[in-house]
Amino acid sequence: MANRTSVVLEEIIKDILIKLGLDFVISKAKKYGIHLILGLVNNWDALGGKKQYVAWAVQKGQNLTSDYDFFNNPKVKNFYKNHVKVVLTRVNKITKVAYKDDPTILSWELMNEPRCTSDLSGKTMQYWITEMTRHFKSIDKNHLLEIGLEEFYGNNRKQYYPKSLEFGTDFVSNNQIKGIDFTSIHMYPDQ
Repeated sequence: MANRTSVVLEEIIKDILIKLGLDFVISKAKKYGIHLILGLVNNWDALGGKKQYVAWAVQKGQNLTSDYDFFNNPKVKNFYKNHVKVVLTRVNKITKVAYKDDPTILSWELMNEPRCTSDLSGKTMQYWITEMTRHFKSIDKNHLLEIGLEEFYGNNRKQYYPKSLEFGTDFVSNNQIKGIDFTSIHMYPDQ
């Protein structure tokens, strides 16, 4: 059963890559000397996001109740790891270069704006980032890797944020994980 699930997920991922034309985008970026930072999943529901991974696990009999199960359920984490492997080892049909070997790709992002408000201590996110970074780097040692955080420090550090919200991340600790090569922040000047 696990083998069939992996095959089905791999086919879905390949279909998405073809439909979105990522091979084409990478080939055009190469032609024009543009380097890319590519996200591996979205925190938000757009294009499926972490919610979709949880839904797949529920369909496979997992008793999950929250999108935040994405960060700690072994089956969901294996779905994500499989996705990472399929994407990184994909050979571009146009350039004939595996994504993991393509210098046009400057960096990969583990997740766009990850949040885990079910654990405000930040430990769940810290463990997830550590595990996924190790997995990523076991496949691709050629590219930089970043998390995709927004910039929230977590509950143990003082910061200026007018809404005083906590999202279960710790910007400093998360970005000190071995294998995270650089950081970025998402700025929204209208907020």
